[in-house]
Amino acid sequence: MLMALPLLALIIGILLSPCLDSRSVWICLPVAILISFAKRRCALLAVALAGAGLAARQPAVLPDPGDTAVRLVGRLTKAPEWRGLGVYLDVELQTVDGQRYPGRARLTEFLDDPDLRRLFDGFELGSGDRLEIVVKLHRPVVYRNPGVFDYRRHLERQGVYWTGTIRNPRLITVLDRGWHGKDRIKNWIQTRLEAPFAADRNGQTIRGLVTGMVLGRTYGLTAEVERQFQAGGLYHLVVVSGFNLAVVAGMALWLARRILWKRQPRLLFVLVCTLSYAAIVEGQAPVFRAALMVSFLVVGLLLDRGYAALSATAGAAFIILLIDPGAIEDSSFQMTFAAVLAVVGIGGPACQWILGWLREALADFNDASKDSNLPIRAADWRVSRRTWCELHGLPTWTVTLPWKVVLIAGETAIVSVSVEMVFLVFMVESFHRFTPVSPLLNIPAGMITAAITPLGLLLIFLPPPAAGIAAWIITQLLGILLETLHLALKLPGATLRVPSPPLWVWALYAASVLLFTAAIRKKWKRLFLGAAGAVVLIQGLVALGNFAPAPPENVTLTFVDVGQGDSTLIEFPDGRRTLIDGGGVSAGRFLNLRDDSTFSIGENVVSAYLFSRRIRRLDTVVLTHAHHDHMDGLFDVIENFQIGEFWLGRNPMTPRYRELLERINGKHIPIRWVWKGHTIGPFTVLHPPADFDHRNNSEKDD
Repeated sequence: MLMALPLLALIIGILLSPCLDSRSVWICLPVAILISFAKRRCALLAVALAGAGLAARQPAVLPDPGDTAVRLVGRLTKAPEWRGLGVYLDVELQTVDGQRYPGRARLTEFLDDPDLRRLFDGFELGSGDRLEIVVKLHRPVVYRNPGVFDYRRHLERQGVYWTGTIRNPRLITVLDRGWHGKDRIKNWIQTRLEAPFAADRNGQTIRGLVTGMVLGRTYGLTAEVERQFQAGGLYHLVVVSGFNLAVVAGMALWLARRILWKRQPRLLFVLVCTLSYAAIVEGQAPVFRAALMVSFLVVGLLLDRGYAALSATAGAAFIILLIDPGAIEDSSFQMTFAAVLAVVGIGGPACQWILGWLREALADFNDASKDSNLPIRAADWRVSRRTWCELHGLPTWTVTLPWKVVLIAGETAIVSVSVEMVFLVFMVESFHRFTPVSPLLNIPAGMITAAITPLGLLLIFLPPPAAGIAAWIITQLLGILLETLHLALKLPGATLRVPSPPLWVWALYAASVLLFTAAIRKKWKRLFLGAAGAVVLIQGLVALGNFAPAPPENVTLTFVDVGQGDSTLIEFPDGRRTLIDGGGVSAGRFLNLRDDSTFSIGENVVSAYLFSRRIRRLDTVVLTHAHHDHMDGLFDVIENFQIGEFWLGRNPMTPRYRELLERINGKHIPIRWVWKGHTIGPFTVLHPPADFDHRNNSEKDD
């Protein structure tokens, strides 16, 4: 583990950077570097100081231009990206109203009018185009609630400091054109990949999944498919991840062993294939991280340094944190390296302990001369199976093939359980989701994805007849995956929404996982069984335990920041909790354009806050009136929490309100209809009156 100590020093420096004065750090760093030449141990101090200094760097962000339209000039960093009826433009800013502005802006334009869409398409915008746009710029939205994802910080780490909405394509002026060669290659790849699939609804679903799995472009996925894969713990398969690159590297190695005889050309072939795939998917962060790891492994093997997966992992993490110290906050970064540690530290040794004998027995099965060099169990198994084949006059592959399938499935299951065991912490803390069926689902899903990734890449280059056959195979495989996922999610307790548990629960869980790992590596069966039982018990505690905060001494009101709209949590001394409204997207012409978006105020803001408070149950949920900015967030609240009662007044029977009523009834939540004069516990209803006519008041906003 050559890179482990430098990586640890770098991480410590990054974490301590908020406590240190950045100027002092940069003054001390050269001194530490000089001392490290005399005493090598001081090199770790220099690395830690470098991490602290890099993490403390703050970009110079100019003041918000205000609530007036500005005239910005900048270049598109990539071609416009369509999402439903909306389009996103990433612009590298040059000037704003003649003043130089650093950073990038992410601009949105909603084109529900066909004439406006044709006007926009007429610009034929592409990467490198220099544009002048009249738009209102503002800092990315941030919801100031505990436990809520910091979207502004997320964009700033990507260099995006401004957002805005373009009101009309006529506000865009093309100043000069860039080179669109990259865009043409990207469009050609996507067109070739999508062409063989049908244009009907099912074909669009398959097309979106294939594009996501192979190229990492998720904008073709429907919201329903995304929700299903998230609920099943399979979302990492429909976006390009390190798993996809590992499949490409594995296929390249398999092919190289059959084409190239020498070791060095084989390794270079694997490296070229993995880097080429990373380029095809435009260097997306998970693939970039995996490509770095593969590069470290290949270079180490080329230099005869051996196979050191943990060293490659540490080296990749070190380089990424040097480039972007803020990546340490990213759950995707954390999960990537946690997955590798789980596979190498738990899954690999467990596979060797449990199924290693079978792998040895199946290797060179027909070569009887190797039996004497194998463990007794493996040797006896080989001899008895070969004898059985001879007695029945059958070829040996009739025995070895089924057992090879068993071996692959068993190793996949062990690795899946190992990864999910570690991922539980991230899934609960970042997404408040626990999916007990995920380890089982990942076995067929992983195998199907491993087949689809190379097939999809071949699809880009195959001629039409062969492409049609490959597309048919992919369609059948994805059909099996979707049906399996659908059936699995119908099982009771298949996926659970859970709040964040206390820190002591995670401390116990970490200790149990470490004991489990030690038992596997030392092959201690009793400790293995005890630690496995402890892991399962603590997982049950996370899934079902009630860690709700103690009731306040006085009635407490918390106004949840939902942007436009309202959401208020009331907590009573007797432990009851009431949520009034759930926020939501604002009503208006943009509402129908956001249907394909997976961002939800109810899920990402209101539920995230309640989960961070360790709340599982709401005694009462109240909808004051059925406007979108008060009602829409309640759909996710209904799905995520136990609700004792729902209070409703008189509201116009709009399609969205009708859908809310159906959702409430589907969850068997009692509804209490209230109007002026009702008194319920400490509440007195002031509005609406009993004779309220919503038809004459539907336009009022309060």
